[in-house]
Order: sequence, then structure tokens, then C-alpha cells
Amino acid sequence: MKKIFRYFVLTLLIAGTTVSCDKFFDDMEGDLSKVAAEDMIATESGLLSLLANLYSGIPMNAFSTGDQGQLFANGSRSTPSYYSSTSSFWSYGTIRSINKFLEALDGAQERGIITEQNRNAYYGEGLFLRAYCYFAMVRTLGGIPIVDHSLDDQLGGDNAGLYFPRSTEKETWDWVLDQLQQAAEYLPETQEQEMRVTKYTALGMKARVALWAASESKYWSRAPINSSYVAVQKKLTYMEDSYKDNYYAQAIEAAEAVIKSERYKLYQPTPGSIKDAVSNLVALFQGWKKEEGLLGRSYVTGDANDGNGVNGWSPNQVVTGYMGAGAGSYAVTLNLADEYDYYAGEADRSRKDGKIQTLNSGDENVFFYDVESEMSDDKVASYKKYDRVTEPFELKDARFQAWVVYPGVEFRGKTIYMQGGYVDEQGSVHVYPKENDALSKFDWTTFAQETYYPYGGALEDNSFFYRLKDDTNGNNRSFYCFTPRKYLDQNADNANTQTPWYDLRYAEVLLTYAEAVVESGKGDKTLAAKGLNEIRHRAGFTDDVELTLANVLHEWKVEFAFENKWSDVLYRRRAFYNPDNNPTVEEGSVGQKLTLIPLVDLSGASAKYIFLRALPYSATSAFHYSGTLRFINEDYYGAISNYANNRIEENNK
Repeated sequence: MKKIFRYFVLTLLIAGTTVSCDKFFDDMEGDLSKVAAEDMIATESGLLSLLANLYSGIPMNAFSTGDQGQLFANGSRSTPSYYSSTSSFWSYGTIRSINKFLEALDGAQERGIITEQNRNAYYGEGLFLRAYCYFAMVRTLGGIPIVDHSLDDQLGGDNAGLYFPRSTEKETWDWVLDQLQQAAEYLPETQEQEMRVTKYTALGMKARVALWAASESKYWSRAPINSSYVAVQKKLTYMEDSYKDNYYAQAIEAAEAVIKSERYKLYQPTPGSIKDAVSNLVALFQGWKKEEGLLGRSYVTGDANDGNGVNGWSPNQVVTGYMGAGAGSYAVTLNLADEYDYYAGEADRSRKDGKIQTLNSGDENVFFYDVESEMSDDKVASYKKYDRVTEPFELKDARFQAWVVYPGVEFRGKTIYMQGGYVDEQGSVHVYPKENDALSKFDWTTFAQETYYPYGGALEDNSFFYRLKDDTNGNNRSFYCFTPRKYLDQNADNANTQTPWYDLRYAEVLLTYAEAVVESGKGDKTLAAKGLNEIRHRAGFTDDVELTLANVLHEWKVEFAFENKWSDVLYRRRAFYNPDNNPTVEEGSVGQKLTLIPLVDLSGASAKYIFLRALPYSATSAFHYSGTLRFINEDYYGAISNYANNRIEENNK
């Protein structure tokens, strides 16, 4: 620990109230001053200000691009990458602040500042927030020091009282679960303010934590850590199969309590058509829906210049002020697009496999490694021809249509052109045409009284897969044809989009319950299947699927796209790394991130569209891509901050 004293003034957000400062020790508790309890709780509004500040400090990892580390997303112009992306946390300053808050509550009640009822509610909130922080630590660091009180009165010689040993990983998981259970017992069932935690928020979070611990226990052998490491020998970074049953049972019990409370439901659960389902699913992420949201974060501050930072995910045709700076920074891969099922039809909305058909043969397991050199004129006849560029997506799962920008879709009043070339009237293929190609000018040609462009649209009205020479807008291009739509302002270019973040929503509770029941064989299988299918029915499907692990994992992928949940699934199930492409490992086999390249085909009597499966241009030798996708077992545990100063064991040594 750093033996440094600092001074810090904490100003409460109430008029005329400034709290005194005092010395404090800048150690793993962080740099928050020792503030007298009577000053912290001078008024209930001051206490609430402190509580609001604690809420803002929990590590939600909102709107991060963590999912770009797995097969379903990537940086639009970046080399394909594959890595662990679950957010970590190490801030004992935050823990100290929460501990001080918890310890002040009894005094506030004794002085008549708050009622016993409010004291209990605030105490439950504090326990929840602290447990959330510890969960963010244990999931990536293993066992950690559990500091459940402020350390002001136990410095001792050489500040010995500040040095806390790491608990084992299992002890830490157990403590977090216990804290969430205690929080649920103190918290009210409802809160007047949206996004404040309730009893059922705590139980929903307990279900999430318990499922994580259960998954890690069950699948530990998929990615065991070197047994010679000190942290493994002391079980600081260690779980085992024998732990799983207890954790699955806790996940089932907690999730079932939320479900049976009937306090929450899916937003607009029974759409009458695909169009209705799309509309509902768009609306879900444009404003907070309290019937589905258990925990989240609002970005509506009253300041029009504040936002959540997602507008840069927009395709470049619909943003202003990004010229040369790069829009469309978040790419969705073909791998994810294939996961979204098709409806059998507008009327028959039963499930059909979602693999996008590109070839007449139906063999969709082949793709181009270097499409420019490998795609030839004689192969055009083998491709399925579509009448419209949107046709492969028109009967896709409503979640795909609502949450993904795809070729030809209308968005913010514009057609989103995503195209990578053309087949000319003589049947010659032009993929990624260059400016030295006489037919690749933006005012290219007219066919059947329609104007067609090699990259779909003219000038800035295209987002193509290859940067042309002297293209001033080249940084805004994408090597993929899909981008996220889920959180974007749907109506206008808004650099300060204020759509909310759902950290925990009811759909997750339903899937958590379903997965825990499938994996453990315990719980109510009928209730689990009902919840699984309710999620699908909200997306417009009318049939039911069986309660299987494959179906549960499928829903994790498609329901929570861009919410960083799939990265968490891979992480907790130790499924990032599958070096042998073992087909029994359903969730995380190592593969290639693919793109879909639409081409307009003018070789027949009318214009058609064909689609090529390929590695993106950024994954070709021309882009100096090595083709390595790598993840090692030790990457499941991060580095412990200042482990030497804190006198605790490090990881992976």
C-alpha cells in the first residue's frame, strides 16, 4: 500500500453544506477523506446526494464495445480480433465510500434524520451497491480482500490493520451472494424513483451472480489455470465442479422469486405482427420501460449536450460532422446476422433456420478468404439471385430488423447503401472496384432506366467496403455491411443521444432461470420453458421451442446483442477458447469473423442482387492481417492492482 497521506474535501450537493476534511490513508480503500458521520447526514437530502453518488460509481460498463472481442462484432475498420472483454474493477475507494455510508445510517436514524423504514431501505441499497462492486472484481480477479467496514480505527503499528489478505475465490462468491440476499431482505418491493434498486433488483442480481459462479464451477475444466501458480494453490483463482449444484440452486431460487412476484414483465409481450414486433423492440431501447427494467442508468440530464456516446456507431450516411473522423465505428458480423432466425412467413411466424442463403446449393459453410482474387465470372451462376437488396432480411427475426442496420434499410429518412461491387451486363464481376476501373465512377451507369452505383449510392450516400483513392470520406467506411441500431436516435443525427442503458432487465432473469434449470436438472422445467418462449413470442414468433441448452444459448446471443451479455456468457462458461473447434462446445468455438458483400447483378433482363460470404477486407493479406485468433486460459484472470504494496498474492505467477 502507498503510505501517503492526502487531503480531500467532499462537498455535499445541498445548498450551504460543506463537509470538513481530515487526513486519510491512500491505500486500497482509495482516496476518500474520513468524513464525520454527523456531517454526512445533516439532512436526508444530503444523505440521498451521497447515495446518488454511490450509484454513479458502480461499474456497469454501459455502452462499451466489449462484445467486439467475440465473433459477433468488430471495429468497422479494424483488423478482426478475438479476446476476453468482460469488464474488471478495482476501487477500494468506492468500497470505502459505501462502507462509510452504511455505517452512518444508524446515527442518522438515532438523530431523527431518517425513519427506520428509510434506514433499512438505504442500508439495502448500500449492500447491493457494494455487492455489485465485489461481483465486478471476483468475476475477473478471483478471490479478493473483503473489506466490509471502514478501517479508520485499526491502523496499528505500521498501519498493519489496513492489510487484508485475499479470500478464496469461492469465499468471495459466497460473500457476494450473501450480501445480495441481505440486501433483498432490507429493500422495499417498489421505489418511487425509477432505476433505484428494489428487493427484486437484488434477487435478479443474485440470480446473475449465482449463475456466473455455477457456470465457472461446472466448466472450470475447460480452461484450468496452471496448478503451480500460488494463487491456484491457495484457491484464490480456483473453482471446481463440486461447487456448481449449490450455485445453480441459488440462481433458480432467486430468479424464480422475481418471476413469481409478477412485478415485472416483458415490454409489449404479444405483438400482432412482425411489423408490430419491430416497432415495440425499437421503442424498448428508446426510453426506459419500467415494466422490464430492474436496473439501469439514465442519460437524460437536462443538458442537451450530454449523451451516451453511441452516435458514432451510426452508418456514415446519416451523421454529420464525422467527415474524415470515422462514423460507423461498431460493426456487426455476418456470424451474428446468421444467428437471427427467419419466420416461415408473415402469417406463419414459426421458426426457420436463420442462415442467410447465398448459394443455390444451400452450402453456406464456404467463404472467400480473398474475394478480389477468388471470385470469378464463372461463379456468378451458382449464386442465389434476389429481387431486392433487402430481400434476405425481410423475414428475419424482428430483433434483427429493430436492432441492426442492414443493406437497403430505411433509417433516419435515408436508404442505407451497403454494397461491394457489381456484375456488369457482360457478366464480368467487379468486387471492390477501384477508381482506375472505368465503370467505377460514382455516376456509373443506367440500366433499365435506373441508375446503379458500384457501392450502392452516390458520393457520401454509400458505406462501402474499400477505401477508394483520394476518398476524403474513407475513414467513415466499413468493411462489414451491418451496424448496431439498438440505442441510436431513430429520427435524427444526434451526437448526444440519451437513450438509457438496461443493466438488468426481466428478459435476463427469464434466461438465467432457464439456463440454471437446464444445466442443473433442478427447478420448474415448465416455468423455464415458458420464460424462454415468452422472449421469443415478444419477438413475433408464434411457435414454441424445447427447453434445451442450445436454445437458451441462442437466445442469449440474439436477445442481448450489443449489451455485452454474450461476452459474459463466454467468459463465465470458459468458452472463449476452443482450439480444436470441438462441436460439443456450442457457445465459443474459434472461427473467422465474416462479412456479407452485396453485389448488384446486371447481367440478366432485370437487376438482381447476389451476396458473397467473405472475410472482410481488413482480414486479407492486402491489409497485412496475420489471421491469428488467440485466447489463453490465464486471460480469464486479470492482474491484481498494486499487489506488492497491498501485500497480497498476484495472479498467474
